[in-house]
Amino acid sequence: MPAKCKQRERILAAGTVDIPVLPVGAIRGNLCFRCFSPSSNILKCSACKRAGYCSKECQKLDWSIVHKNHCKIFKTINQVEESQYQEKRTWDEYSDYLVISCALLLKFVRQFLIFIRAQPYCSSCRRSAVQLSSRKITLTRCDKCRLVFSCGDCNATHKPSVCVAYQNHAHVENFRIGFFEDTGKASPVTCTQFPCKTRKPLKDAAGWYDYFVNISDKPQIKDIIKPDFSGLTNVVGEVGTAKEKEDQERMRMFLLCATENLTMPLTVLAALEDINWDKPHLNIHILGATGREMLALGNFEEMLHLVPSLKGLHITAVGPESWAGSAEQTSAYFPKMDLDCCPACKSDGRMRSIASFKGVYHDFATTPEYEKPDLMVLFNSGFADGDDAESHWAPTIRMVVQGDVPALFTTYNEQEAQNEKTIMERLGASFVVEPEKNMWRGLVPTPEFIDEEYGVWFQNAYRYVVYGTKG
Repeated sequence: MPAKCKQRERILAAGTVDIPVLPVGAIRGNLCFRCFSPSSNILKCSACKRAGYCSKECQKLDWSIVHKNHCKIFKTINQVEESQYQEKRTWDEYSDYLVISCALLLKFVRQFLIFIRAQPYCSSCRRSAVQLSSRKITLTRCDKCRLVFSCGDCNATHKPSVCVAYQNHAHVENFRIGFFEDTGKASPVTCTQFPCKTRKPLKDAAGWYDYFVNISDKPQIKDIIKPDFSGLTNVVGEVGTAKEKEDQERMRMFLLCATENLTMPLTVLAALEDINWDKPHLNIHILGATGREMLALGNFEEMLHLVPSLKGLHITAVGPESWAGSAEQTSAYFPKMDLDCCPACKSDGRMRSIASFKGVYHDFATTPEYEKPDLMVLFNSGFADGDDAESHWAPTIRMVVQGDVPALFTTYNEQEAQNEKTIMERLGASFVVEPEKNMWRGLVPTPEFIDEEYGVWFQNAYRYVVYGTKG
């Protein structure tokens, strides 16, 4: 029984921040909103018609925990849906509608945006499940991926490649749910167990498979997992027992999902190699930091494990959504706090620490706590395209370019990278690395719900490095 998923808010309140978010499979009516179990007979809330449950027990439990507060907001969303009704829409028209609806929804709670973006809809006429339900028109899901739909008026089909991509996404979600039930954590964490005696540059590696096998300490996956992590090799299929296949597949999924957080320290290390940085102590500022960076903190010890000469790592997380300590704290700055290291690092005198500032970076730079970093990092900041591009990011980006500190940027896709490059060129930025595909991007494809129908994005998919201005 998925006991932990049922009680995820209680687990969060008890201090475990790494809990699973509501899966796309739940938003699209294939998984229970409360326990995340799959069901072919999801019971929809009769009032909002968005939340669905595998049983009356889960429905009552979810109502008492969150849904009694969410239901009214969902009904308001439904009213917006009806006001925008069209018999048939192109993808661009539907995408524009999603953007407008998300902007309206921001006046409620940001967490509800995913319910609009990922809502089920007919892949031909693009009427939503709520709109079709009010007109007594059935919406039928694909029996393979169970995440793409066609209404009774259209009988649409989708490409096999799309179906496979959504099946893979569902597989990832199911693994994460099971992993949380088994371990009490939603995100797999794996680092090289013991610090390396000699440094093996990432620039010499061919990618994640090479990293795990030859740089880290996972040689057991050789000839077991395909180099692109798309599945197990034919050898396993031919000679392995059912139990061995199950165990090897679990290992593949564990490492695949682990790249979602490992992408951060490895992308940083690659940037340090680009600027030929090699000192015993490293001070990093993460700009636009959110909960993702805080959850990934354990993975940053990998930097100490891969660089023998590195003895100290300090990170300052800065952003409006950055951690600000306890509710009683009045200052925006949370002072330096030492983090635990593995026994091998401790015995060798290695240390790591973190500080946090809840606010925009150009404000932080004016405080007494500001210390010039060795590297500034902006993971998927969206500074060129986001709603806060002018209000929050523009002054910060000007300061970054005009300063004398190298800065690493990542984006979700190529278009974002090119949009940011245009702004950087306008500001006269000097590129150490032009926008390019990031070898150390996360390997988990996440569905894109607005920019491209059936598109996917990856954590830190593209990267570039700037250092001051030209000349």
